[in-house]
Amino acid sequence: MRRRGYSTTEVFKEFSDPIYGFIRADHRELCLIDSLIFQRLRHVKQLGLTYLVFPSAQHSRFEHALGVLHLADRLYSKLGDEGDTRFRSIIRLAGLLHDLGHPPFSHTTEVLLPEEKTHEDLTKRIIFETEIYDILRKVFEFSHEEVELLVRLTLGEPESGEETLLTELITGQFGADRMDYLRRDAFFCGVSYGLFDHERLLSTVEVFHDSEGKLLAVHSSGLRALENFLIGRYFMYLQVYFHKVVRILNIHLVELMSKIFRREHFEDINSFLKMDDTVVISKAFFDDSLRRDVERIFGRKHFKEVFSTKDRDEFEGVRGFILDRFPEELLRFDSVYKEPYDDRIFVLEGDSLKSIEEVSDVVAGLRPIEFYRIYAEPSVREEVCSLLKRSA
Repeated sequence: MRRRGYSTTEVFKEFSDPIYGFIRADHRELCLIDSLIFQRLRHVKQLGLTYLVFPSAQHSRFEHALGVLHLADRLYSKLGDEGDTRFRSIIRLAGLLHDLGHPPFSHTTEVLLPEEKTHEDLTKRIIFETEIYDILRKVFEFSHEEVELLVRLTLGEPESGEETLLTELITGQFGADRMDYLRRDAFFCGVSYGLFDHERLLSTVEVFHDSEGKLLAVHSSGLRALENFLIGRYFMYLQVYFHKVVRILNIHLVELMSKIFRREHFEDINSFLKMDDTVVISKAFFDDSLRRDVERIFGRKHFKEVFSTKDRDEFEGVRGFILDRFPEELLRFDSVYKEPYDDRIFVLEGDSLKSIEEVSDVVAGLRPIEFYRIYAEPSVREEVCSLLKRSA
């Protein structure tokens, strides 16, 4: 990191980053970054336990948040509002603060949040109920209404057409969040799927104006970069995020954490902010009653895959067949489903706007990712596999 400055208002730091070279934050943003609440993200792995399968996937929500700030700033420049420094600051902070509410090990343990809450709900509470709010009001001199706007953009909850355009910079189909996590995850996992041409994609993002408002699109000259991005994300889900061992480790982790933490740990913000990956690991290793859970995850004694299919009916049939013959505690069941993308994506050809499916046969041919898997305790794995072979 480098600190420079010519006056008090020009002081900034540059964070060395393997993806972008340097990420710059000004002296006010450093007040947020240096807070204990934001520093907690250093101890929340971006990909949960994926590092137990892809050893170098040790990156955290901290550097991802810096990356989203960086890309949000670059995307904001596409709007042509470079002179509005106050609004630009809100966009940058929307990117910086978007993941404050992640529980330990990120998305993996979000199922433990009470009342079907998400990390976005906790992010909102953290911004409004902690020192983050005070910093935004006092250091940035934001009004309460500006903080509310920042939160809406951070969480993808726009209240107008203009806000919809702005929130796409952060949470859109090719927004700053997805661009950064895809390149960063691919880089640290040591796989090439997600290493798309982000510079080309950034340079060809445009704002399309029509009678109904504005939206983000990619110029046709950037179609190949956009295809690369979408296909790379697709393969990252197939090969990394939905990897069979990653999935069973996640199941074991949720079981472990449900024994360590109670509902109130997630409901009280002060208690929640004391929870991170290191706390979970420390509590688990020092509690002898959790020895079996620890060995399953960190001692590589996890349940093993015995069956996999893309057919839900077949899965349900095999599931019932195995449960008739083995105790449920010796088995684990997993299902995943993911669309190639979550919303419409537009490409600008001349003066006309077209959906990505119209201009790309490659993207149009992508099908939903769907897996149904059954895992068995190692001591009965061979027996279960033999039973399935005989019944086939």
